[in-house]
Amino acid sequence: MGNTDFSAMTEQLKFRAGNNAALDSAGASSLNYYQIWLNQAYRQLCSQEYVLGLKKRLYFPQLFTSTTASTVDGQAYVSVPTGCLYITEVFDTTNGKKLKHITWKQYIEYTDRTTAASEGDPTEWTRSGGRIYVHPTADAAMTLTIYYKKLPTDLSGTLTTVIGAEWDDAIIELAAYKMFSWLHEYEKSKVVKESFLEMAAGLADIYHNENKDRDESFGPSTSYLS
Repeated sequence: MGNTDFSAMTEQLKFRAGNNAALDSAGASSLNYYQIWLNQAYRQLCSQEYVLGLKKRLYFPQLFTSTTASTVDGQAYVSVPTGCLYITEVFDTTNGKKLKHITWKQYIEYTDRTTAASEGDPTEWTRSGGRIYVHPTADAAMTLTIYYKKLPTDLSGTLTTVIGAEWDDAIIELAAYKMFSWLHEYEKSKVVKESFLEMAAGLADIYHNENKDRDESFGPSTSYLS
């Protein structure tokens, strides 16, 4: 998690704006403009894989998690977890098998999806809105483990980010880009954009280094060796 709390980030961003007190209030919002820009930057960094044209894919292992949900006999769906950005996998823990992902179009083409006689152990899933639909519709209570990427809640007070502390400065820099762009100070926004991209490029690969621990090798199939 981060080291710099939200209040300290706010002060740093305000200093970048020359301690402009005119931005201390954002109308009816409980936050000031500095805090709004910081949360916008935090959400963008956590939700987008390529930010401001960054050529390296951003990946935050801290944002990937799982939860469980129980099917109900005759109910075609379970709820999407709160704060879910996207689902990576659905696993039937009760029967010990991974469900196959299908498109919504494939799902609605199943004519037996509401037929009680066709209920059974789910083998497929698809998402629509706030629901995860399974096929076949479950005929009993079964535990599904849902793996997903979450979008963290906005920062407030003295909260720190849920991603690594190494990203604290980059979040402030991205917020400064938003601030200067909003204030039409485009020369400054260009400078901080370049600064952010330089920071992010240096950090983007750090978690991918864990893949170096994988013991994999590639070679021709033995069927080609003679």
